[in-house]
Amino acid sequence: MKRIALITYDISPYRGSESSVSWNFVTRMSEKVHITVYYGNHKDEVEKYLSQQPLKNVDWVNIAPKSTTRTGAAGLLQYISNYKKWHKQVYQAIREQATQGKIDLIHYLNPIGFKEPGYCWKIKEIPYVWGPIACVENRPLPLYKAYSLKGKYNAFARRIAHNALFVLMPRLKKALRNTDTVFAATPTGVRMLKKHYHRDAIYLPENGIPTMERMQPISYDGNQPLNIIWIGRVNDQDKALIILLDSLAKVKSANYHLHIVGPGILSDKMNDRINSMSGQTTFHGKIDRDHVQQLLLNSHLHVITSLGEATTTVLFEAMAKAVPTMTLDHCGMAGVVCDKCGIKIPISGYNKVTTRISTEIESLIEHPARINELSTGVLACSKRFMWDNRISLFTETYDRLINEYRSKR
Repeated sequence: MKRIALITYDISPYRGSESSVSWNFVTRMSEKVHITVYYGNHKDEVEKYLSQQPLKNVDWVNIAPKSTTRTGAAGLLQYISNYKKWHKQVYQAIREQATQGKIDLIHYLNPIGFKEPGYCWKIKEIPYVWGPIACVENRPLPLYKAYSLKGKYNAFARRIAHNALFVLMPRLKKALRNTDTVFAATPTGVRMLKKHYHRDAIYLPENGIPTMERMQPISYDGNQPLNIIWIGRVNDQDKALIILLDSLAKVKSANYHLHIVGPGILSDKMNDRINSMSGQTTFHGKIDRDHVQQLLLNSHLHVITSLGEATTTVLFEAMAKAVPTMTLDHCGMAGVVCDKCGIKIPISGYNKVTTRISTEIESLIEHPARINELSTGVLACSKRFMWDNRISLFTETYDRLINEYRSKR
C-alpha cells in the first residue's frame, strides 16, 4: 500500500470549510493508501472522534502551531510568522521520514491559499503534489458599488497586493517550479498559473459532494412562494448580500420567500431594501448546522452573491440536495454551475447585474417548471463533483508520479 504524507493546517470531523475538506479526503483516501496526516489545529476534536471510530491506514502527527496573542495588524503579522514556523516544523518532520524511505509521496492539501507555499517542495527524493490551490480572484470593479467607502479601499488594496504577491514571491516561484503536479481550485487559477508560471494545472474545486441527499428533482408548481436561500456572513461585504436585496427590490411579484442565514446584524441599508421588497423575508441569523441544512433542503433556489473567493462549500451542499444555484459568473462558481444546473449572472455594471437577477427570479416565479428542470440538471451535473471522483483523480495522480520516480532510480 502506497504511503502518503498529507499536510493540512486544519482538519476536523465536526467543522465545515477546509477542515471538512481535509477530513473527507482522509476518510475516503485511507481506503486506497496509507496516510500520515501532519496537522495543526483541532487536535481535541480529532482525538475525540478517533476514540470512538478509529480510522484504518491513518497515522496522525499533530504539530501544534503557536497561538496568536496580539490583535490588529500586529496580530496578523504574528499569525503569519507562526504559520511560517509551523510549515518549517512540518518540513523537518516529513524530511526525516522521506530520507528514511518511509514515505512515497507528499501532498500539501490545505489551506488552499498561495501565499504560504511551505517548504516540502525542497524534498527531492519523492513526488510532491500541491493543491487544489486558490490563486487570485479579483473583486470585479463594476460591482464595487456593493462596498462601503472603506470596503472599496480594502478591495482595491487587496487587488494590488495579492496580484503583486502572486507574481513576485520568490518562494512561490521556487515551490511551483519544484512541484510535480499542481491542482487549481478555480478556472481563473488554471489560467493564472499558465500565464505567469507556464505551469499546466489540473482544475479541481477545493471541495466536493460527499453524498447525494436527494435523488429526485425538486417538484415546484408555483402554488407556494419560491423559497430563496442566501447563506453567509451577513456583514461581510465580500459576500455582498446587498446585491441580492437590491435585486429583489426590483421584483414585482410577491410570490417568494427569502431566507437569510448567517451570523451578523442586518444594516440599516439592508433593512431599507427588505422593507421595500414585495415578498416575505426571514432573517434566521446564526443557527446550528442541522437547521441550516434543513432550510436548504426546503429551498427551491440557492443564491450566491460573493464578490471573491474560491468555491464556496455551500454550493456543493446545495447540489447534494438537488437545489439549483444562481451565482455571479466568476470565481470557482463559474466552473461548477452551468446552464443546465443553475443560473450564472454575467459580470457587468451594478444596475445591470441587479436587473438581470430580478428578471431571472421573476421568470422562475412565472415559469415554476424551470425549477424542476434545473434541479434535474443538478442531479446530472453533480456526478462530476462527487468525492469519489476526486479520490479517483488523486489516486491516479499518485500512482503516475510514484511510478515515474521509481523508474528513475
